[in-house]
Amino acid sequence: MLTFPDQLDRVRDNLRAQTDVLQSVASLYADAIAAGGLIHVYANGHSRVAVEEMVIRMGALTGFHPILQVGITTFTDVIGPNGIRLCQTLEKVEGLGEKLLTEFDVAPGEPLLVISATGQTQAAVDIAAAWLKRYPENPLIVLCSIEQSEKGAPKHSCGKNLTHLARAAKHGYILDNGMPIGDTSVLVEGQTGTYPVCPLSSIGAVGIVQCLNELTLRELDRRGIAHHVLRNMHLKDTRDTYDLWIRDQRARYARALHNPSAVKPVA
Repeated sequence: MLTFPDQLDRVRDNLRAQTDVLQSVASLYADAIAAGGLIHVYANGHSRVAVEEMVIRMGALTGFHPILQVGITTFTDVIGPNGIRLCQTLEKVEGLGEKLLTEFDVAPGEPLLVISATGQTQAAVDIAAAWLKRYPENPLIVLCSIEQSEKGAPKHSCGKNLTHLARAAKHGYILDNGMPIGDTSVLVEGQTGTYPVCPLSSIGAVGIVQCLNELTLRELDRRGIAHHVLRNMHLKDTRDTYDLWIRDQRARYARALHNPSAVKPVA
């Protein structure tokens, strides 16, 4: 018996239930893109999959700035000097968020999206807390399991999870990946034991990302703003070439590297 496809109904229903907040976030995205700026996007661990759906992907919009630190996003070596134990140790080091934010400038209105399956991971909470301290007027968007973030014990020394920080923010938004507590969605009960498998967090997060891609482009079009979308070169669709897409992204990154009008960090 194959039961996992039934879980996709759960993902679909969760996405539709968030239409209002998705439209609000898409409007923020459109504001930043229309101003020539960026949506800053952070993830660690397997949550990097959702970031990869935003950047250098067929159908991707320009305007997304990935904040992916190699040591806490590359878990695939499993063992050795870049193995999982070291990566998960780095995830627990507080202060990395502040260091990451010093690497670029943030303009007024530009949001930060923080993605974490559980909403509890120290590294994700750390950068969200640092963002609120540096840029209290800029939007903070968190994408995680609302249920687990609300009910799970905080691991960061601030005593909060991602949803707590977003609720405390002046401009905070919460997106739910729809996963059950613990993430796995199928329980295989067999002769040799009971096995929880099939995590939903990545699928839910990627679903959120694609909903926002659609709604952001619809909002830009409603405002009469044409925008770069990476086309499928395998089908010889060259209306937006890689060069045009990359040039637009390069211009936005240049502002982020040195933007005299950017919000100044709190001392």
